[in-house]
Amino acid sequence: MKAFNIFKTPKDNHYFFGYYDKLQINKNNDKLLILKVDFINRVPNKHDKATIGYFDLTLDNKFVELSTTNAFNWQQGCMLQWLGPDYNQKVIYNDIIDENLVSVIFDIEKSSKKIIIRPVYTVHPDGQQAATIDFERHHWCRRGYSYDGNFSITKNQPVVENDGVWHVDLKQNISKQIIYLKDLIKYKPLSNMEKATHYIEHLMLNTTGSRLCFLHRWKLEDGGIYARLYTVAMDGSDLYLLNDSGRVGHFGWQDDEHLLVYGGLENKINSLRKHKNILKYFIKPLLPLYHKLVNDNSKLSKAVTGDSYVIFKDKTNVVQRVSESISNEDGHPSFSRKGNKDIYITDTYADPDEGSIAKLIMFDLAKNNYVVLDELSSIEKYDNSPLRCDLHPRWSIDGKFISIDTMNDGVRSCYLYRISYE
Repeated sequence: MKAFNIFKTPKDNHYFFGYYDKLQINKNNDKLLILKVDFINRVPNKHDKATIGYFDLTLDNKFVELSTTNAFNWQQGCMLQWLGPDYNQKVIYNDIIDENLVSVIFDIEKSSKKIIIRPVYTVHPDGQQAATIDFERHHWCRRGYSYDGNFSITKNQPVVENDGVWHVDLKQNISKQIIYLKDLIKYKPLSNMEKATHYIEHLMLNTTGSRLCFLHRWKLEDGGIYARLYTVAMDGSDLYLLNDSGRVGHFGWQDDEHLLVYGGLENKINSLRKHKNILKYFIKPLLPLYHKLVNDNSKLSKAVTGDSYVIFKDKTNVVQRVSESISNEDGHPSFSRKGNKDIYITDTYADPDEGSIAKLIMFDLAKNNYVVLDELSSIEKYDNSPLRCDLHPRWSIDGKFISIDTMNDGVRSCYLYRISYE
């Protein structure tokens, strides 16, 4: 398996895309969606605009401008992506219009816009529906993954009564709440939930859009975060708690039933974090010493938490740990939509202690091996901050290409690779 770099965005501006589960390359593999900005040294605010466009890979890589958006961040962009089912004619993205958070469906052939009443988080393959959260509420909980705007300070509190998950009908332009945060807090409650700040994030639909996974997270007294991983049907029924170890990082659907997750399983150490008094009187006082001695990605840290890549079978207790000999660092994993389901790509974080190098990696579960496709440098002062640039590797639909975000050239850029499986 090899990767051949066939395109880099120019250095005349900063270019990026966003998250790893969105489709940046159209179905014909001739248009690469892009956000263009003229700064990278601070968190975007409500006055900033990003230009939305694409590079036409058939016309001397010409940049074609489509629109602009006020709703973007460095990690997830504006949720820009090609819209199904054809993934060629329309794109969808989030924006702030008349001080309201919305999403926009842009028809490239007609140069027309359809304004949707809610922003989107994850979009169904049929292009007719999506799922989302309250981004206004999210602004107060996870600033680096949210948008700036004239948002009500009343939502800056530990729990907001009507927070949750919404189903969005893109065709009818209506929405319906399917998950209530208050119900999640009541489900198998833990003492560490008391007085914690609760929120929902990282929504992701499976390959056919039949089920949705998401994280219910809350901030602990020790400064850490506890996370529960749920799956649910698109109408809000059949809710299932898939992992309650408290340690869930990034994930990607392998198919409709199996979810690859980086995180920890239930063990004695992780179980201690469920109890408020243990956190307050035993774990919290020891944390400064722990962080001084142990890097979060170190072997000792993983031995304590048990973190690794794990494959869960939805709605069951079936769990398969991926061999740590081929996969032992947190990253952003995904399987191609029409490729070999034994093969996934992911990345590593650029760490100043490791030379500020991030790796683009392809894993083969069947052969139990991996290949480092590329190593890319970052801008060190942005590492481990909201301004960092994760690679967030993204497949083309046919599995023949991979795109990434990077600061390897001293600016925010996008690279496109052609993949050889020989």
